Amino acid sequence: MDVELIEGAPEFGRLIAQVEETGERVRLTADGEPTGVLLPAAELAALEYWAARHHKGARPQEEPADEYPPGPTAFGPYIGYRHPHGGMTLTRGRVVVAELRDADTVAWLEKQALYGRQGYMGPKRLAAFAEFLARQTPGGDEH
Repeated sequence: MDVELIEGAPEFGRLIAQVEETGERVRLTADGEPTGVLLPAAELAALEYWAARHHKGARPQEEPADEYPPGPTAFGPYIGYRHPHGGMTLTRGRVVVAELRDADTVAWLEKQALYGRQGYMGPKRLAAFAEFLARQTPGGDEH
């Protein structure tokens, strides 16, 4: 879902609640261009995990600004903690429920996570593949 969001709009708390309840992302736009993605914290954790498997670490980031972001921001029952590199972690009662990241970062994570998942074989699949390879004739044998 795309939402045109004005900085500090009171509907932001409602959007966080929607992400928490439905588990669906909300893409934030400014002048019709995607600027950020509000997504469930568990989904971001999965993307970061799979992206790290492929990319061997986190996305390189610029140095943070010398000053740290101001204190936490309340959005109804949610508290937002801004990151020095951009983005925000959103909590409700001590539980992380959603994350806000810029659209480019989420797109990069999705691409890297796709490659990370493609190279992964679970234990059962790996055993079946090893068995398949064991049944193959050596490369030089022609029958």
